[in-house]
Amino acid sequence: MKAMSNKIEFSVDAESKEPIVRVRDAETGDVIRQIPTEEALEISKALDRVQGLLLRQTA
Repeated sequence: MKAMSNKIEFSVDAESKEPIVRVRDAETGDVIRQIPTEEALEISKALDRVQGLLLRQTA
């Protein structure tokens, strides 16, 4: 039976400054899991852009 060999990687998204945690397969380097997901980061960025538009319109 193959032993699990995973790496945990911590980083910060350059644009949103959100912390990101990735679990990678140590052998292949493939991302097994990411928190928050890429989709969640994109949604957060889109909401920030919309919020910025709304603030500029009301100011």
